[in-house]
Amino acid sequence: MKRIIPALALLLIGAASVLADEVVEVYRRIYVEAVGPSQKYSAVLSLVQLKDRSIAPILGEALQDLMRTQNSYASSTDLELFARTVRIVSTALGDFKQLDAAPALWDVVQQVRDPLAKAEALIALGKMRALDYAERISLLLRDMNMSPPADRDSGEKLAFGAIICLEKMKDSRGFSPVFFAADAWYTQRVRQQAERSLPLIADDPTDAILQILSIESPARRIRALASELASRASSDRKVETAVMALNLGHEKVPIDRAEARLFADLRKTALRGLIALKAKGAGPVPGCAASFAKGYDDEERLLGLAAFGANGEDPAATALRDILLRQNAEQQSGLSDETRNRMARAAIDNAALSKNPIVKIALISIAANDKWSGGIILAAQNAIKALP
Repeated sequence: MKRIIPALALLLIGAASVLADEVVEVYRRIYVEAVGPSQKYSAVLSLVQLKDRSIAPILGEALQDLMRTQNSYASSTDLELFARTVRIVSTALGDFKQLDAAPALWDVVQQVRDPLAKAEALIALGKMRALDYAERISLLLRDMNMSPPADRDSGEKLAFGAIICLEKMKDSRGFSPVFFAADAWYTQRVRQQAERSLPLIADDPTDAILQILSIESPARRIRALASELASRASSDRKVETAVMALNLGHEKVPIDRAEARLFADLRKTALRGLIALKAKGAGPVPGCAASFAKGYDDEERLLGLAAFGANGEDPAATALRDILLRQNAEQQSGLSDETRNRMARAAIDNAALSKNPIVKIALISIAANDKWSGGIILAAQNAIKALP
């Protein structure tokens, strides 16, 4: 009896499989024998409603048939039914991840007039991660971003489908076109979708972001840097990007006051990133020193000091020591005001945070200088105690 039960179970499973295959074959014949767009639409709808993965190859054949016969439809009713059928088939093929159907789906994108059918085909290519088409779809969206077509509504639908496609493909080649779609000519709906999709495309978008930083406007550089800092890239790559952005922010000469403000915002974003990442080493030091020395405003100068404190390694501590010694010499010579005192206090606090003994000599000099206020001297004394 114990041997008979498993055998019966296998027979039942086999029978169910045969029955399922027969049902699928029946529906395949129904589609093959369908005449005209109305019958084909009904047949496809019946197939999809089975919700059975085994119908995916039949749907792939159906899409190829639809593409072969599309030029035979002339009336608006037939064309609408044709487009609706293509959309249903495309969606199902994407859900089933029927990768063999990718060439037919790409034919839809290139040949079908209906923009919603094109968009559904693009989304299906994304769902099945048809990476052979990632470059072509990236170029398609790139070209769409540049200028609106005569039919803007159709163009928006196509761009929306391309954005969703590239999000689902999760291929780094899609990052740049989706990034630029977020501030292109599209309506808010499409731009917002690009913003939502962007962080989902690549865990590490650093290479694409470095390229954007090297050539784009200050506003786009700020967006690109923010995307990098929010990404899942490694801390080292984020630091590399923030250092590049900080240095570019100092190198580029602004053309007017508005651009000067944007470059300052770029540098501040980079400095905040370096502080949050506790960026170490010599790489950030020149940019941080420049932000303290010639920052756009006090906020930038304070961020430069904070980045030294968060760094703490010898190059940063040396720069901080030199700033403290210069501040002390100026105070000794009689140069004093509220802003200088605020910067001195921030430099002392960050010297303590650095935990690096290199700054000690400067702190001792400040603590011994009776030209400072009692509060500054006390801060220097407390900072000395905090050092190893």
